[in-house]
Amino acid sequence: MSLARDLQASAWDAECRHDLDGLLSHFLPDATFHASGQPANQGHAAIRRLTEDFYRSFPELEVDILGEWGDGDTRAVIEFRARLKDPQGNRFALQGVNVVEIEDGKFKTVRSYEEAPMPD
Repeated sequence: MSLARDLQASAWDAECRHDLDGLLSHFLPDATFHASGQPANQGHAAIRRLTEDFYRSFPELEVDILGEWGDGDTRAVIEFRARLKDPQGNRFALQGVNVVEIEDGKFKTVRSYEEAPMPD
């Protein structure tokens, strides 16, 4: 496996367990996260708020990596499938890609492009 794939898998593992500190440890302190259709979120505090908002909408999450393209050490595209559950118990699925830049073994930039969640 590549550094990018390992880093992304570990970050999603922390996110799925709601381990925000563990998730943020995968990002440089001034990292930028671009979520689909939203303004850029820069720094740990902004990424934490974004993730907390996501947890309110979808408190349960599972993610599978479907593929990877790129050099694997400094940049890559990670294709994924996510299964989500909202607070009312409705289940959704979506697919997307994260375009990641890595510096010093951590995410410098993540650009997430995903489909709208569909009933699962």
